[in-house]
Amino acid sequence: MIDLSLVIPCYNEEQNIPLIFKRILEIIPADITLEVILVNNGSKDQTKSVILDQIQKSNPVFVLCDVPINIGYGHGILSGLAIAKGKVLSWTHADMQTDPEDVIKAYRLYKSLDDPTVFIKGERKNRAVGPNFFTWGMSVIATLALKVTLTDIGAQPKLFNRAFYEKHLKTGAPVDFSLDLYAMFYAKKYGRIETFPVYFANRAFGEAKGGGSLKTRIKVTKRVLNFIFELKRKVNI
Repeated sequence: MIDLSLVIPCYNEEQNIPLIFKRILEIIPADITLEVILVNNGSKDQTKSVILDQIQKSNPVFVLCDVPINIGYGHGILSGLAIAKGKVLSWTHADMQTDPEDVIKAYRLYKSLDDPTVFIKGERKNRAVGPNFFTWGMSVIATLALKVTLTDIGAQPKLFNRAFYEKHLKTGAPVDFSLDLYAMFYAKKYGRIETFPVYFANRAFGEAKGGGSLKTRIKVTKRVLNFIFELKRKVNI
C-alpha cells in the first residue's frame, strides 16, 4: 500500500504545474512510497493538458484527477482524496507559496509521534501584518464559537490518517474554502492537532484564489465566518 497520498487542487495553474513537478521530483524520499494527485479543478486554462504532458514525461508517482466543473476548492480536494490510495492522506496548494517538502516534514512528524489519530498542519511564520490580522481574527472567532482552539486555519499542509478521512471527510464535508476549518474542528474535537513551522513564499504565477487582494480576502473571510456559525448550529454548541 502507498504510504502517503498528497492531493494538490489546481485551478488555472498552468504556469505553476511544471514548477510543482520539478520541486516534487527534487524531494521524493527513498523511504516513503508517495502518490501525488493533481486535481484539475475545473480549470479554464491549459492546466489539465500541462498536467498530462508532465505526467507522460515524469515519475509514475503523479496521478491526474479531472474535475470538469469547478464546484469549489474543497470539492477539488475531496475529489482527490476519494481516489487516494495512501495510508496517510494530505493536501497542500498548487501556487508554489507552499513548499511540497513541507508535506514530507509533516509525514515524518506524524510518524515520530506514534499516534495514528494526530492531525498535522503547518503554522505560518513569515506573514505580513495585513494577512496575519485576518488570520488572527478568524482564529479568535472560530475558537470562541466552536469552543476548540483553532489557529492559522488556512496554513498548509494538512495531513491525517485514512480513518480520519473515512469518519469525518468522506461524506458531509464542505466543498468550498471552509474545508480547512471543518477538518481542523473535527481533528481538535476528537483528537489533537500538532503544528510545525512553515514559510510561505510569494506566488510564482497567477492570482491567489483564497486570498491575495483585499477584496478576495474579505469575500472568503465572510464565507468562512458564515460556515463557522453553520457548523456551530450543526454540532449544537
